Amino acid sequence: MAKYLYRAKARNGQLKNGEISAVNKVAAKASLANKGLKVINLTTQDDSESKTGGNFITRMVYRDKNGGIQIRLGSQLPTTRELALFTKQFSLMIENGIPMLQALQMLGDQQRKQDFAEIIMKVNRSIEAGSTLTDSLESYPMVFDALYVAMTKAGEASGRLDVILKQLVTYIEKAAKLKAQVKAAMAYPMIIVVVAVGVVTLLLVFVVPTFAKQFTEGGQELPYLTALVIDMSNFLVNRWMEIIGSLIVGFFSLRYWAKTIPGKRTIDTNILKAPIIGDVMTKIAVGRFCSTMSTMMSSGVAIIEALNICAASSGNVRIEEFVLNVRDEISKGSTFADPLGNGSLFPKMVISMVAVGESTGTLDETLKKVTDIYDEEVDTAIAAMMSMIEPLMIVVIGGIVGFIVIAMYLPIFGLAGAVG
Repeated sequence: MAKYLYRAKARNGQLKNGEISAVNKVAAKASLANKGLKVINLTTQDDSESKTGGNFITRMVYRDKNGGIQIRLGSQLPTTRELALFTKQFSLMIENGIPMLQALQMLGDQQRKQDFAEIIMKVNRSIEAGSTLTDSLESYPMVFDALYVAMTKAGEASGRLDVILKQLVTYIEKAAKLKAQVKAAMAYPMIIVVVAVGVVTLLLVFVVPTFAKQFTEGGQELPYLTALVIDMSNFLVNRWMEIIGSLIVGFFSLRYWAKTIPGKRTIDTNILKAPIIGDVMTKIAVGRFCSTMSTMMSSGVAIIEALNICAASSGNVRIEEFVLNVRDEISKGSTFADPLGNGSLFPKMVISMVAVGESTGTLDETLKKVTDIYDEEVDTAIAAMMSMIEPLMIVVIGGIVGFIVIAMYLPIFGLAGAVG
């Protein structure tokens, strides 16, 4: 029998933590339910120990399957593409009649990342002990998120696990592609900003002081712009420690505030309203929502559960609140299309298509068509954003550098005019 650590709520609302022995997770939940406890979290002792990680040495050094000593460098959990590959291989094995335990054993053996391999093996042992695949995957949310677990559950219940896993692969690959597009779109402006800050800092620290020394020795009265740039240079040179300290404190303060609910709401709201990038992020949000809902509904996941997962995986507080409001309205008896119109997130075209799909009983197919439309729109919007940001950044950087250069040459122009 396995030992499980549980966190549960009693009938009087009191939270309880403890340990229970059972043949599998299902039996453990049933035993706790008989005691009047509603399970909040249930993990095996092995899982708990792996999360706390033992001591530093045992977490960093391990033996591979050939007996060689290896050192963990970086994250040992799968990337999105690696998870998609695992899911694709798993679905093919199930489709070709390979027993689930054998398939998981083979997939675990071929993983190069030790932590991921261990998780697959623990899932395998959990199923062997009598748990379902869904319950086993649910113990590892750092790898298998709520959407993954919900679709696996639907696949097990319908007997179409291989088909639904293929749909899941398509969704994961699309999500990975979209994430890569957004990163690529944001990387270029960030690189330009870093280079611009570096160039301006070099000018103020090394170039401007040279001019300032010559102007001081000449004893001439400096134009306002020149004096302003020299003052900025002196402040940067003489107070660089205070500036760096303030930037560090400001960074961590902003980071802490961004993790609070008011901070998240403010940032996420401004992102959606921001010029240029706001339109792109809105299209991405609508496309992701339709893609997630289409994938889960076509797999047999209940609409309320699907909306809960959409809200949790949205990555934006404002969108999460909007989706939860849609869920609440549907729970009260509303249609799916009506609450989508409460706000400016979803365009009328999408709402009309959803209404038609809902009335004809083809909502999942309609959402898939909307997803395809928005895939193209996102590609176009990102390309347009890049074409706008590039010249804008060049103009801004050129303006700043030009301002400093002109300010330094104004006294020289004035002196030349006086001599002339």
